[in-house]
Amino acid sequence: MLRLVHPVAGEELVVNLGPTREAIVSWNAREPAGTIELRANASDGRTSAWLPYVAFNSEKRASLAGADAFVRLDTDVVRSSVDLLSLAVRSHGPLEALFISTPDYGAPSPIVALPAMALDVPVFSQYEPAYPNERGWCAPASLAMLLAYRDYPLDVPIVAREVYDSRYGGSGNWAFNAAFAGTLGFTSAVVHLRDLAHAHAFLADDIPLALSVAWEPGALPGAPLPRSEGHLVVLRGITPDGDALVNDPALPEGATIYRRAAFERAWLGHGGIAFAVAPARYGHALLRLANGE
Repeated sequence: MLRLVHPVAGEELVVNLGPTREAIVSWNAREPAGTIELRANASDGRTSAWLPYVAFNSEKRASLAGADAFVRLDTDVVRSSVDLLSLAVRSHGPLEALFISTPDYGAPSPIVALPAMALDVPVFSQYEPAYPNERGWCAPASLAMLLAYRDYPLDVPIVAREVYDSRYGGSGNWAFNAAFAGTLGFTSAVVHLRDLAHAHAFLADDIPLALSVAWEPGALPGAPLPRSEGHLVVLRGITPDGDALVNDPALPEGATIYRRAAFERAWLGHGGIAFAVAPARYGHALLRLANGE
């Protein structure tokens, strides 16, 4: 489930979640400076302290890893040991939009045939010859592909610099990737999706997705590595056989096809996380698509 709110700087805003133990908060702001704090309200009546979530400006971004007795901010994910009913949000700095996504714990969708389609998303590599020691730029490479699809081409090292999380020490913070797209004038959000059929609805609305996948040896035939604890790729279409058309920034050839069942397992087993970059007017379209409306 995805919620969209419009915080006012310095004011507390409470967002109902329903019972959940996980949430991801992402935001869009043209002004790249501010901080965000979160306060969790649990089903057992407890309320956390205000927890520092992120601080950012034009030079530096950092997740702040706030924690309390029952809830912690794990880089870009809110995790709780008990059910949460709501999150309070307080921003110091203007935000144009703030998205809160929670997993869908409903029954899995039946496997259905998916209409074939393909979006012409440019391919970028995460491996830059000028930066031979940088091997983990899959997230900024995936974001660069989504931006290029929107006619906003940027070199991967530039994107990597702009999304780098100085506390986490890497460029894979999902919320910071979405936030950077927001500074460029796009609507961008991190979302939980149910399956490939759910993702297909975004593709059909001209929105390719960056998906976070993980796999063990032999679980994802054709993958660039024997195993991965987390890797970002771009889903750009579906083949006539129902398999996933993917731009994988770690593959030499870039564009590839992953079999549907294996790809879904690698993605959904890692949380079913995606982030989308769309024109500014698409805010409510993202809500409609993420919530299956």
